[in-house]
Amino acid sequence: MNFSYTLIGDWLSSEKGFRGELGGLLPHQKLLLLSDGSLTLELELLWRSVVEVEVKFKGTTTLSKEAAEYLEEAPDKEAMEREVWLTIEGKRLVYAHSIIPLNCIEKGLKDALEAHSDEPLGRVLNTKKVFFSKKKLEVGKVVCRSAAADLGIEEDSPLIARRYMLYNDEGPGKWIIKAAVTEVFSPEIISTKFFKKR
Repeated sequence: MNFSYTLIGDWLSSEKGFRGELGGLLPHQKLLLLSDGSLTLELELLWRSVVEVEVKFKGTTTLSKEAAEYLEEAPDKEAMEREVWLTIEGKRLVYAHSIIPLNCIEKGLKDALEAHSDEPLGRVLNTKKVFFSKKKLEVGKVVCRSAAADLGIEEDSPLIARRYMLYNDEGPGKWIIKAAVTEVFSPEIISTKFFKKR
């Protein structure tokens, strides 16, 4: 996989509470970072403009041990992988990476994602009327050299990221979609200064 990052410290879990580490967030930043809804729609509401996609990579991969464990799947399964920038008026805002095991996506939705790979994931899901939830939402500070390079900042600059499992199921083992999503935010949206020292 092309996408990589180094986690600084630990992931902070929304399920366990953030214990005040994100107390400095402004309301719109908290919405973007912690919301259970579509990031695409939230960005469009805040910026009053259409989110576009800059595709960095799309293809197939096999699940790494870490990705498989996070998704509660067996390792080495074939999966769709996509790495994009969500942009507004040419400005890079969020570096988004998704992995979707092929056994965890409905064929019609898989075909739609492949046909509209230049569209945000959330928009394709909304267009197909696929409602989704997020679980295992975690927030952390990372070094992501590829994101930093694209933003024109120092490659070892700390950035705020979140990861979560996006899913819609029809019962045990029957998935419309199950994906691992990681999003790295431009410091123009959310700066590491909002992380309080522990």
